[in-house]
Amino acid sequence: MHLSWQVVVTLSVSAVLVHTAGNLAEASNERLTAQRTGALLLAQAPTAGEPTEPMEFNIPPQPLGSAITAFADQANYRLLVPSDMAEGRTTSGVSGRHTPEEALTLMLAGTGLGYRMTEARTMTLEPATLTSMPLPPAPLSQEPTPTNLNLQTQTTPKSVKVPEIVVKDVAERGYVVDESSSATRIPVPIEETPRAVQVVTRQVLDDQKVIRFSEALRNVSGVSQATTQGGQGGTFMIRGFASDLNVFKNGFRDDSTFGSRAQRDVINIESIDVVKGPPSYLYGRSDPGGVINQITKAPLKERYYSTEMIIGSYGLYRPQFDIGGPLNASKTLTYRFNGMYESAGSYRDGVYTNRIFLAPTIGWEAGSRTTFRFEGEYFFDKSPIDRGLVAISRGVAPIPITSFLGDPTRKSEVQHGKATLIMEHWFNDMFKWRSAFRAAVTKSGYSSLEGMGLLDPNGTFLLGRFEIPTTVQSHYLQNELHGVFSTGSIKHKTIIGIELGREVSSAVQFDDGFGGLGSTINIFNTNIRSFINEPLTKTFDTKQVNNVLGGYFGDHISLLENLHVHAGGRLDLFEQNLNDRFNSTSDSQTNRAFSPSVGIAYLPWKPITLYANYTESFAPQTAGARSATNSIFDPERGKALEGGVKLQAFDNRLRANIAVFDIRKKNVLTPDPNAGFLFSVQTGAQRSKGIEFDIAGKILPGWDIIANYAYIDARITQDNVFALGSRVPNSALHQGSLWTTYFFQEGVVKGFGAGVGMYAQGKRNGIFQCQDPTSCQDPFDLEGYVRMDAALYYRKQEIFDKTNVLAALNFTNVLGQRYFTGAQNFREIIYTGAPFTVIGSLKFEFH
Repeated sequence: MHLSWQVVVTLSVSAVLVHTAGNLAEASNERLTAQRTGALLLAQAPTAGEPTEPMEFNIPPQPLGSAITAFADQANYRLLVPSDMAEGRTTSGVSGRHTPEEALTLMLAGTGLGYRMTEARTMTLEPATLTSMPLPPAPLSQEPTPTNLNLQTQTTPKSVKVPEIVVKDVAERGYVVDESSSATRIPVPIEETPRAVQVVTRQVLDDQKVIRFSEALRNVSGVSQATTQGGQGGTFMIRGFASDLNVFKNGFRDDSTFGSRAQRDVINIESIDVVKGPPSYLYGRSDPGGVINQITKAPLKERYYSTEMIIGSYGLYRPQFDIGGPLNASKTLTYRFNGMYESAGSYRDGVYTNRIFLAPTIGWEAGSRTTFRFEGEYFFDKSPIDRGLVAISRGVAPIPITSFLGDPTRKSEVQHGKATLIMEHWFNDMFKWRSAFRAAVTKSGYSSLEGMGLLDPNGTFLLGRFEIPTTVQSHYLQNELHGVFSTGSIKHKTIIGIELGREVSSAVQFDDGFGGLGSTINIFNTNIRSFINEPLTKTFDTKQVNNVLGGYFGDHISLLENLHVHAGGRLDLFEQNLNDRFNSTSDSQTNRAFSPSVGIAYLPWKPITLYANYTESFAPQTAGARSATNSIFDPERGKALEGGVKLQAFDNRLRANIAVFDIRKKNVLTPDPNAGFLFSVQTGAQRSKGIEFDIAGKILPGWDIIANYAYIDARITQDNVFALGSRVPNSALHQGSLWTTYFFQEGVVKGFGAGVGMYAQGKRNGIFQCQDPTSCQDPFDLEGYVRMDAALYYRKQEIFDKTNVLAALNFTNVLGQRYFTGAQNFREIIYTGAPFTVIGSLKFEFH
């Protein structure tokens, strides 16, 4: 069965529809019993419709909610489940060949739940006291047992009301999710998580036709890509703090130094989770703004094949595919394979890009309690280093955004490989062991001719040439013990883990002395240029090795049904070793840090959550940084207070979050006033405070929305060079976005839809402002802007036999707004935003 039309059960409150189930019987204490006599003897017939045949089931021990989803997947049944009935329950699972009725009986054994058949292939779960379930079936080889003739009768039933969960179609993935594990590494309903968590779902990515990871982050308040590093991995702003340490994939570090060294793709991404505030209590070294965790697509138990062609402005040509399904009859071996090829020009003169991404995934249920998952990635990118435009006076130079101020024929090439193996084993219905290993290697050949500075008012721009071959690799191993249990009336979801890691970077730089050869280009007329191609000089050759050891723990405690506390922390040992092979010197330093976190979530009414948290972070200083006395610096430390309100509406189809925060970072390095810029002292500090609002979900059938707003005031509070009270670069006081789509639900226009959106940022500082203007470059501003986007859709189910079609036209920057996404600490590096762009896509799904 095609995944998009497969019926599953959603167990959290986001899909709850309360209604009266009808006068259900409440059984007496004297239960009706039954035994097998060659066929099940039931007090109440469990079937409605044709008898079902035995089939293979393989559902390992796990929380009951996910087990019911797996049962619906494997049995192709509809299940109606009371909204709070599955919460906090676990199952021992079921495996082997059974009828669906037998399998569900075994799976519910010991949970205190039963079921009744309401119609063909539809079951409703109820407390065991309300229904007479069949006894767990004996193994098929067992002899029948004689019937017990001493049967007792039930008392007269009285009516009760049972809230039920509406069965959802997988095709309606929507703009919200019910739970996330990124904030705690434990699956927890978002409304019970005492942190601001925003999730960009696959449906949002598809509707906006996002193909670059950075484009998806417009949907989260206070998050943006500050710089692209010339088209490499880039840095990201979260709550006013820029960092390349805050990006992860499936809980493994995916930063722009030891991980991704080209713009990230979303071809194999199922969702993007953004957890606000310091994340070091689980993820280790990071800046205090937050963490971005990419969740990849999982293997499929049902066959699914899709192929899509994307074409667009400036020669964009991108075929891609997504296929998956079982590899054996029992569906214990499954796979998923995503891939794409991209060839594209650009609005930037002479820029051409080629990309390939292949991502196979294999899932194996080795038994009823053990699963394995293997993920591979191969990524190739070939494109020029593009540093954008240059500043003149207090703003960006008045030249076309198409102007490429360098040599676009020089291209950097990146090849990236990654392999991940995850094993999970359930000891029983309370404890699970998870081991995960990730190895990654990237080879990049940085080659560029890029701006060093303006030489005269006529626009002569000095260019420097660089060749930097680099190899980076990382290996990480995580071992975790997960628990779900109760101590009296108090429920716990716990994690205890240890992470080992090793990162290695080897780089050699050849350059012309930062423009020493005299290559130039005129910014007002790029046809006036002089590119000098002479041999370069080797200027550095380094190898850096980082060793990581982290131990972490967390406990999500449900003191009451509406009161939840999370407490945890992580102890890190981080060793840096820098070998300067060019100067024959070496340097080493070790940092130790403990990062705690505590939070509380209170639900005074079911649709409302009040929450607060306190968290800390740490980030080691750059390897090799030294004071005038050659002492080692402490890591940067961050502390954050956050409070907020979460709201759920329309049966939890619509979610909103309002957060207020105050974050302070200390131990920031600043130049030593007594020793010049060659040495540093650790007196710098920054502070960010603000308010954020996010909303996402379904307003009416066919009408979805995702929107956000952030007011962020991030400033320098202590420094020897930068002006106290000045705002940090690339951080706007005001930032927000809106995206909404509507699909017609009936009539001749059914399947047609449209979308409209906007993205806005206020004025930003381009670079840090200095106490002594002669100590820094002249400051400049990046003006605020509003970008408008739109889309048109057509989606048709079963346009051919077992074939669906999805067509779309996406329009970006429909008003042709001139804008700039960020600057990279220099007047010579200002990144441009794309002008009016059209992307067309046609996708076929086969099942």
